[in-house]
Amino acid sequence: MPNSRIPARSDPSFDKLKNIPEFDVPDDMARPQIAEIEYRLIKAKDKKAIQQMLDSAMKFGVFRVSGHGVSPEELQVAFTEAEFCFGLLAERWSRDGDREEFAWSKSAMAAAERRKEVKNDDKYLMFRQKTESLANKLEVIAKEVTKIMGTHGGKQPRKKIKENETRMTIFKHSNSALQPHTPRSSQTPRALDGSKRDSAAFAVGLHLPTEIGEFRLLSEDGPFSFRTDPSTIIFTIGEQVEEWSYGEFRSAFGEINIEPDIHEEDKGSYSVELKASPSNLNDAVDKSEGISITDQIIFIVIVVIVYNLFSYLLS
Repeated sequence: MPNSRIPARSDPSFDKLKNIPEFDVPDDMARPQIAEIEYRLIKAKDKKAIQQMLDSAMKFGVFRVSGHGVSPEELQVAFTEAEFCFGLLAERWSRDGDREEFAWSKSAMAAAERRKEVKNDDKYLMFRQKTESLANKLEVIAKEVTKIMGTHGGKQPRKKIKENETRMTIFKHSNSALQPHTPRSSQTPRALDGSKRDSAAFAVGLHLPTEIGEFRLLSEDGPFSFRTDPSTIIFTIGEQVEEWSYGEFRSAFGEINIEPDIHEEDKGSYSVELKASPSNLNDAVDKSEGISITDQIIFIVIVVIVYNLFSYLLS
């Protein structure tokens, strides 16, 4: 099993996260060449685009997917009742400095609906409908991408992953000036004790904001950041994929940070992180480990033909 590359809190490299250098540095040669691929090219199995995506996943553990079909308006609408539901479902909500977090999953929402005050609330029902639609769309994209990874990887995958339930975390970002006495527990990324386990428990992470923000990445090469916006989904590779591929793909950890305008605080600035473990990664393992029924039939037919041919020649 590969060792985790995420430093512990006592590790001096963790302190670098407090002042992550801006991705836009003067020297072009110093910039990590993180690929940005159009989703339509992934679905069309464009060889050049796929290779760029795989190369970025192998080198950095991260790549970007544009043209994904989730509009900024759809994102914003999905969270229109978020603040109300954050309070209604308090056990799923937490605050970390200038950011509120809401842990979402289908099983958690189903459990919440057993409570009468939740089940019969129209705002909650609308919230669940919109967020479930968003999660389903992101899951489809995750499956499409991991299917490509399973069929186009350079090495044959040999280790199955645990197919954990998809989980989505919704973040509401506030201007840090409004929260002067509640600093983030770990600046960013979040406290590693929980997030490290998340990385090990999922295959891929999908990150998407409702407005322009900054993505802060922690990888083997150290921390750095780059700008992002709603037109692009950022994919991070989880430890499940690193183990699944025996190190062919590198895991990385990161998250979106948004510093909304202090005068537009009421509007709400959100980002979403979906973590998934698509089953098609295990399908690729089964395919590489076993002989398909079609191959078995062809083999039997060839054996019969060869046997009959030798029987004829020897008769």
